[in-house]
Amino acid sequence: MHRFGLFELNEAARSLTLRGVAQKMQPRVFDLLVYLVRNAGRVVPKDELMDALWPNLTVTEASLQRAVSLARAALAAGGLEQAIRSFVRHGYRFAIDEPGVAVAVPSFDASEANRARALELAREKDWHAAAMVFERLDAEGQLCAADVEVWALAVECQGRPAAAIPVLTRALAAHVAEGKPNLAARVAVTIAKLEFERSAPAAASGWMARAEALLGDTDDPRTSAYLLWMKARQIIFAGNAAEALELALKSHRAAMGCGDSGLIALTLVYMGFYNISLGHMQEGVSQQNHAAAIALSSNVDPVLGSLVYCNILWSCRTYPDWSRARQWSEGFDSWCAASYAVVPGTCDLHRAEILGAKSDLNGALVAIDQALPKLFEEESWSIGDGYRVRGDVHAMIGDLDSARKDYAAAYAAGWDAEPGNAILLAETGKVDMALAALDSALGGASWYHIQRRGFLLAHKARIAAMSGHRDIAAKAMDELTAQSARWTQPAVHALMNETRYLLASGAEAMPFLILARQLWASAGLEYHAARVRLELARVLAEGGNDAAAQVEIAAAERIATRIGSKRLLKLAAALQPPRLTAVGK
Repeated sequence: MHRFGLFELNEAARSLTLRGVAQKMQPRVFDLLVYLVRNAGRVVPKDELMDALWPNLTVTEASLQRAVSLARAALAAGGLEQAIRSFVRHGYRFAIDEPGVAVAVPSFDASEANRARALELAREKDWHAAAMVFERLDAEGQLCAADVEVWALAVECQGRPAAAIPVLTRALAAHVAEGKPNLAARVAVTIAKLEFERSAPAAASGWMARAEALLGDTDDPRTSAYLLWMKARQIIFAGNAAEALELALKSHRAAMGCGDSGLIALTLVYMGFYNISLGHMQEGVSQQNHAAAIALSSNVDPVLGSLVYCNILWSCRTYPDWSRARQWSEGFDSWCAASYAVVPGTCDLHRAEILGAKSDLNGALVAIDQALPKLFEEESWSIGDGYRVRGDVHAMIGDLDSARKDYAAAYAAGWDAEPGNAILLAETGKVDMALAALDSALGGASWYHIQRRGFLLAHKARIAAMSGHRDIAAKAMDELTAQSARWTQPAVHALMNETRYLLASGAEAMPFLILARQLWASAGLEYHAARVRLELARVLAEGGNDAAAQVEIAAAERIATRIGSKRLLKLAAALQPPRLTAVGK
């Protein structure tokens, strides 16, 4: 029997309880926690842990990292997610003996001093300790409606937004009892937001109706701005970007009227998002960048700040604008680390795709495996996108069977898995199925499909050109060219130049391929830059320029080794003399 913080670990009963309440844990995760607790005080090597948990089995380090992540998530419910410490290249240590880790239940007499202490803990972003103090004060009847709201924020910032809903419901009732229906309306919007993110649109609509009824004709620009912002989010989800933008403009005007910097940033970043969806790229990007600068330079709360950052990175990922994503991702990671006790699943999802796009496929796989359990629990609307991202990472690594399973899971979750799924289909000769899958995604009317149209069209053009469907490729290229101001991303133009290369012949083709390589490199997408290098090497070798071909192959191999792509290494090996195999044509 082991006791630490508010937990009790019973080896014989194979149970972990928090304040006497049993916590759900996978058997392997429970075994990991027991092993670390037994060895508290020393760094347990990774190999030792893998041998103990998976005897007589060969597993990757990613399996251990996932088990550690799930153990931390279980401990986070009691504020001890930091108890399992990582030591790079060594292992893990159960650090409950370190000062400040084992937080005892605070004992005090209910008084104004303790209320002030709870608020101070919240200001210091010690969310777990703040929530515990608020919980005790609430039991003794010491909290006003505003205090309960801060309590709910403390719960949400522990990575448990769903658990904040009942606390917020009490805050709403308390505001009504105190004669402040406009503040109750603001709380109702927050509940609607959380329900919406849990894939409960009916519940979200109900809370929005409650918010409008509570606000009535009250002149409260802050609540009006917040309510209009959430209504725009509901509308864009159905693909009506124009109406969403109109509401966002109204919400931004209201936010400016009340001078709330957090709301100003929030409404501005979503105006940018809707403008990008409508193809007003320059205006939308400028608005999003301005919003991020406001959030960084103002004392906004973690939830509003993360919404600003998250919206920008989501736009970058779906557009796709990887150069801009890289510029903002580091700041976003720092924001999450400084603001949250437990990083939300969407943050892990953003980090996973950006890592995969940049330079670390194995790191991306770890990040997405951390994200998926959180998304299941708290933000299930994006589960499908999580599977899509993991499928893309598996495909770039070279685990094509796992990629196909992930793409199938994305479709099962109501998401499309393009263009990754279509690429794999085309590579196995199922070109008609690949083009049909892309057409299905291009026919989507949601904001997600609207934003990604250029990227999907560029992939359709390339796949059609590779398979000899020149008319289909030309039609897709015509649409992209006609809307050139909308599709300015280097990734889209790289694909367009790959298509031009495939459609051209003789000496005219080579410049397009070289330009595609340069565009992929400028976008920071090393996998695709290396892929094009290998195709360039094949063409050079077939033309008798072996020396230049070897330069391209060597560069591609360096990239493949650095990012962890076994697939690229295999393709590079196939191009070494005397074997010359087509890579992309």
